[in-house]
Amino acid sequence: MEEARAFKYVNPSLPRPMTTPAPSQKKPEAANLTSLHQYRTQTMKDYGLMIEYKHMKQHVPSGIYVLPSFDKPRLWHGVIFIHQGLYRNGIFKFSIHLPDDYNGIGTYPRVEFYTKVFHPFVNPDTNELDLLPKFPTWDPDLHYIVSVLVYMKSIFYTKEFASDLRNVANPRALEMFRRHPESYVEQIDACVEKSLETMYQNEPGSSLRFTKPIPAHEKLRQEFLQQLGGQDTAGNDSASEDVHMTAPISVMGLDDEFKQVDEEDEDGESSS
Repeated sequence: MEEARAFKYVNPSLPRPMTTPAPSQKKPEAANLTSLHQYRTQTMKDYGLMIEYKHMKQHVPSGIYVLPSFDKPRLWHGVIFIHQGLYRNGIFKFSIHLPDDYNGIGTYPRVEFYTKVFHPFVNPDTNELDLLPKFPTWDPDLHYIVSVLVYMKSIFYTKEFASDLRNVANPRALEMFRRHPESYVEQIDACVEKSLETMYQNEPGSSLRFTKPIPAHEKLRQEFLQQLGGQDTAGNDSASEDVHMTAPISVMGLDDEFKQVDEEDEDGESSS
């Protein structure tokens, strides 16, 4: 005799109970929305960075050249030529590392020189420029990369340090400046010499390339300038170099700061 099979009768007129998707079914959709939001946020930050770079040329201090890396938009390469003061004739190459959340509150750029820069505001171990003396806090409404470049140039023309200055990146340099100025100058001369020795050593991945001048190219350049009726002013540079100039930023409220640095630069020239 066959065993009776139990069954449950379901009245088709009654509404069926709603089923709730398992938690695992919700996660992919939520994760996709989060990823999309993060992507859009990062895209807007990257776009803002491009705009900042595009408009930077009008305000970059003289003697400084900057170019983003070809494959890493948040890694910039630069060089500064010093014509006057204690660091005269120095050619210091550097990199600028921008955090992913730049430009937000507290998102400091990181500036590192490729060779030693003997200065109280430069870390002797990492060659990193200390931004805190100029920017105790980083305010995205007031501070930009060009602000850092202005500050960076100013340190090479600094003639005095505050008597109450204590916490610096290189305490030895500050102590030597105050107590042994002759030794301080010797250390600076050494780092300037080193910068010149390594001028044609291009860092891997750098978007700025330095090549030794070729006499044939110089002759062609002189002929070209004569045809244009222009005046050759390139001879004022410490060295001839193959450098791409940055494309540029109009930043409101910074003109006074740039003017002050230019005046300090002129004072350094007149006193040298």
